[in-house]
Amino acid sequence: MYVKKIRHIYNLFSGVVVLLFSLWMSGPGIAETDSETYRWYYMLFFVLWLVGFIMQFNMRARNIGIILTFIPVVFIFTLLIKAVFM
Repeated sequence: MYVKKIRHIYNLFSGVVVLLFSLWMSGPGIAETDSETYRWYYMLFFVLWLVGFIMQFNMRARNIGIILTFIPVVFIFTLLIKAVFM
């Protein structure tokens, strides 16, 4: 019962964080030129999280789904920690 609640809270929190940071990193940023460059490959983190989230509904693939949702979160927090202590 508690594991199920913790998993749902983790999925909610990690999904919001991965989606917001993927959108922010894929945006044009601050540029001096008139051409806007979108980096859509950062949206692959959200796609990876989404695949892991969908895999969690299958009982046999639940552990792999949790690991797949964990990978983008770890990458984003690693970037944030590097930026803070730079």
